[in-house]
Formats: sequence, structure tokens, C-alpha cells
Amino acid sequence: MATLLSIVSDMTGELGLPQPTAVATATDPQTIQLFSLAKRAVKDLQQDHPWTFLQKLFIINLQNAVTDTGTLTNGSATITGLLASTITTINATSASAFIIAADTLGGIPVSARVVSASGTSVTLDSQATANGASSIQFSQDTYTLPTDFDGYIGNTWWDRTNRWALIGPDSPQIDQWHRSGIVVIGPRRHFRQVGSNVTNAPPGQYMWRIWPPLTPATTNPQELVFEYISTNCISVSGGTTLAENFANDADVPLLDGIALTLGLKWRWAQAKRYQYADYQAEWQEYVDRRKARDGGTRVLSIAPVMDDDYLIDSRNVQDGFYPGTSSVSGQ
Repeated sequence: MATLLSIVSDMTGELGLPQPTAVATATDPQTIQLFSLAKRAVKDLQQDHPWTFLQKLFIINLQNAVTDTGTLTNGSATITGLLASTITTINATSASAFIIAADTLGGIPVSARVVSASGTSVTLDSQATANGASSIQFSQDTYTLPTDFDGYIGNTWWDRTNRWALIGPDSPQIDQWHRSGIVVIGPRRHFRQVGSNVTNAPPGQYMWRIWPPLTPATTNPQELVFEYISTNCISVSGGTTLAENFANDADVPLLDGIALTLGLKWRWAQAKRYQYADYQAEWQEYVDRRKARDGGTRVLSIAPVMDDDYLIDSRNVQDGFYPGTSSVSGQ
């Protein structure tokens, strides 16, 4: 089982360099450089291929809308007179993760976003255009992605409740067309990725935004799923805790140890301004072999339409509710 220390020791041994007795806590310039290059090698190898042991499933259980009655003031972005329990529910997640899905008075633009919530009032990013009491639906449309999220595995976005594929990722233009245009609600749910523009979100935290959000009549739970590549490719000291990169001599990479050793060799030679092309070619050939073995390979047919004898697949089952109800859950 490769560790940070064994990877650096193997690399220095192959190059005839002094082998360190410690890496993460070393103070000599040579080992400090090797430690930094090892962390770079890990990150690059992690992102070089969708390794099967870094593939994970993420499930989002959509939260139902919250309905309350509040008072609108023409020209004001503040809604007053709400229940304290409504404010508590909104703040329990993040105020700016909620939008106004509907109001009976028709005085709030569709998709106006909550900026803050306190006491018995909320502040929006849009001003009301009417005065008076209105029934209001607050719907959460923004959800936090996993903290170890690195990238999506394409075509794995699904609405399990309705058993159909999600549409997306939408561009900002399409998303605004849905939220700001004349036709705002369609028969399918869309999604897009946004930055950490939600209150209290960690810096650099990715967020996931859906359209349309849920309505109060939606049956709970509504489950959306997708698969992604995790950044966590290091077992901390060989235990069950995972991390993004090396920090201790006993840390064990989930990635191939030989690939990291070979990657460390050419990076060290490059940093020293030595000829490194041969080392890099050796590393690339080895990594390509590991990619070819990762997860197996499908048999590719020269005539796939005639050769693939599927009984049921997306080509002969319509994307709808046949046989069954024609209503769309969650719309």
C-alpha cells in the first residue's frame, strides 16, 4: 500500500537521490519541493480521468414551498406581516436560496429572490408593484452541491420521482428566459450550476439551481440525483477519512501509487530544468494503461443498430407517463 513517504522514497531511490525519512514535516529544501510536487501530481492525476473509485452519487430531496400571507408596499422590496415560523424555515437553509414562486395579489415579479429574512419580514431583490395583503409562496430553488464536488458525470441527471431525465445544464440565457419571459413553466424540470452567491455559503462552494421549484401541492419527497467525480482521493493515514491531498507521511492515495511515483519523477526533472521528456512519456504510457483498465470497456459494434437487440430502451419507450396519469408531479 503506497503512502506519501513510500512514493517519495521510491522516486528518490530510482533517481539515485537521498531518500528522506519524513516528507510532510521535512525542513530541507529538496524534500519540501518533492512534497509540493507530490501534491501537484495527485491533483493532476485526479482530474485526468473519471476514475471509477472517485465516482459518487448525490441525492437532492427538494423542499416543499412555504405558503404564508404578507403585506406588500408598492415600490418597496420588503414584505411584512409574515409568520415567525416562515422566517425560521427560510433561514434554516439560507434566505437567498428561496424565490417568490407566486403571490395572489400579483404584485411581485415571478422568481424575485429573497435577500434576507428576519423577524416577520423578508427583503427581496425586486420591488413590489402593488399594495395590500397577498398569499405568497416561498420556494427553494438553490441547493448546495457536495463539498467534494469536482465535476459532473454527464447524462446522469435524473428526476427519480417522475422517472425522467432532467434538462440541462442550462445557460444563463435559457435560465433567465424561463424566469423572466412570458412562458415561465414547462412540463420538465431544468437545472444549472451557479457560484456561491447564496448567503452563508463557503467561498468557492458550487450551488445547484433548478427550475421550476416545487409548489405546496407537490407530493414529498421529490428526489433528484446525479453522479459526480469527487475531489477526495486521499485516505488520511490509511483510515476512513478522505481528503483532497497529502498532509501526512502515512496518507494513502486512492490513485495508483506507481503513477504518482512516475509523475513525481518528471515533475522534479522539469522543476530542475533537466530533460524530462522521457520520464513524462513513461508516466503517460503507464497512466494510459491504467485508464484502459479502469471500469472495463464496452464491446463496440460496427453495426450497432442491427447488433444491439434491446427489448426496452429510450428508443421505444416514450418520455412521458404512459400508461398512467397525465398530470406532472411538482409543477
